[in-house]
Amino acid sequence: MKLTVVLAILIGTLVLACSTAAPTPVNSSPLIRVPAYMDGAWLCNNSSSPLVDDLSTEQEEDYRCSLTVEYTDKFAIVKSNGIPNHDYESGLGCCAAEVEYEWKIPLNPELASTVTHAPERGAIAISVNGVPFFGPEEGPGGDAVALHFEYFVEDRQPIVLGLCGAHSAGTQFHYHFDGNCVHWHPEKEEKDWKDWDMAFLKTNEASPVIGFAFDGYPIYGPYGIDSNNVLKEMTSSYRLKNGENGYGGIDDWEYVPGLGDLDECNGITSTVNELDKVIYHYHASRISGSGEIGFPYFILCYSGIPETSNMNQRGQGQEAPGQGRQNGVPGLNNHPPMGKPDCLPANPPPGRDKYPPDWSDLIPCS
Repeated sequence: MKLTVVLAILIGTLVLACSTAAPTPVNSSPLIRVPAYMDGAWLCNNSSSPLVDDLSTEQEEDYRCSLTVEYTDKFAIVKSNGIPNHDYESGLGCCAAEVEYEWKIPLNPELASTVTHAPERGAIAISVNGVPFFGPEEGPGGDAVALHFEYFVEDRQPIVLGLCGAHSAGTQFHYHFDGNCVHWHPEKEEKDWKDWDMAFLKTNEASPVIGFAFDGYPIYGPYGIDSNNVLKEMTSSYRLKNGENGYGGIDDWEYVPGLGDLDECNGITSTVNELDKVIYHYHASRISGSGEIGFPYFILCYSGIPETSNMNQRGQGQEAPGQGRQNGVPGLNNHPPMGKPDCLPANPPPGRDKYPPDWSDLIPCS
């Protein structure tokens, strides 16, 4: 009788352990080699992810971030629900909700002979929690981060960035800068999510991976090893053009080689801790070598070859362009994410007076 009871307890324990264990990323082949900087980097891939709330609303959403990853011979196939692993603020574009994404991140990135400009608006990379990183520009065309730091006054459409440099455009939550709070644990410091500040980042060690660009190269937080093998906060190499303030978006900035630590795409070839060897990678930049804010904040272009299927994603379940809300009023929404078309249309994209720079090689549509 006792033996039967013991066996029953053991079997029950094993079943419970199997049902609560974190899911393991799936390799479709045992020969696939996952880069060391990616292995173990993904968050939100088990049931222990915290319940999170939109601090812009009065109710408790109790969303939970979700992410799965499958490795093939070429890509990490990442499926996520677009919810972060921290409390957040949708802001005026309220309200963020669960959507369905499928991202393809190259496993073996290689530097290309020329850079490819990232979309001016919309997804340019993803966080390790599966939420997209957006480019610098906001809906009306200004620099969302320059606006946040009061470099100019936005008189076209109200835009507000919230906690961790992020907000929502309709149901699509996304980061415009920072993104480092994905690794913060406020309860350990007896703080609340509202207290988050980049000043909490550790300065005596290299920052961890916070995301991946669509060319496959990792994006680290601000601190890293420079080309002289010195640990420091990485600075971008952009400055505002004379007389500009960010109102004109990307066009208001100019790249000055050597002004900061990072190249025109916001990357550098240097040592990263988990590999203990030199590789190309990007950094999220807080400041520029000019002393200004760290435009482009994440990346402005791809030094490798980007997987373009990622660029047009709105996420299944997301409201269609123009159906979002600003100040609770339907129809005032940011422009939808832009991808590169197969041919050059007769007119620039909606809301723009010129074509994106990376469309210069397109043949006019017939």
